[in-house]
Amino acid sequence: MRDKYLYFGIAAPATMAFENHTAQTLQLTTGGFANPLPTGTDFIANGGLKVTVAYNANITFGTGYTDLSGEIEVNPAALTYDGTDTITIADAGANPVWGITKSGTGNHNDWDVTQTKPYDDGDAVVYNSRHLKGIAVSGATTTALTFVPKTGDTAAFATDVVTVTHGSAKFKEFTQGLTDIIADDNKVSGMVVIADDMRSLTMPGDTSSIASVAGVFDT
Repeated sequence: MRDKYLYFGIAAPATMAFENHTAQTLQLTTGGFANPLPTGTDFIANGGLKVTVAYNANITFGTGYTDLSGEIEVNPAALTYDGTDTITIADAGANPVWGITKSGTGNHNDWDVTQTKPYDDGDAVVYNSRHLKGIAVSGATTTALTFVPKTGDTAAFATDVVTVTHGSAKFKEFTQGLTDIIADDNKVSGMVVIADDMRSLTMPGDTSSIASVAGVFDT
């Protein structure tokens, strides 16, 4: 049986709202988005966050946007990040296909920035399947997974505990799904998402209705 790498996205996505916004730039803050802020000018290009805008008839959209209703995701081709805190949105003049030009009236412009990938300690954790020490019922809707701690502590009582929330009385279904992934060398290899709160992903073939995941780690 080959090793599998079990991925758990522990953190919910950071978000920041820019309501009645009058600029083509969005400046993230540690109080509004996350602390620390993401770094690197390629963060958006690498899928680290997304920007959406509420449709308003007074906003000018590039020709690439065909569904002009509700919340519209800004194409990454129209976004640049300075690597520190500021996102710039290309206007429709500079980028006729994917640019968006804000309305001249502030209350027409409501933007949201949402994290889509982990970048800070504690956002996510990955364990080799061989380090899974135990699986136990911890509540009607929760199952606790005990792992060898990443601190390297070898004391018998030292553990990392990842708690998965799922449907009521679904311990059997969750456990069966997890152990099938660990044991299956034909269809499963490498890293497998078990639960990811940031991207709302769950393990392949989940029948336990996984809802969320949390962790308590040995220090």
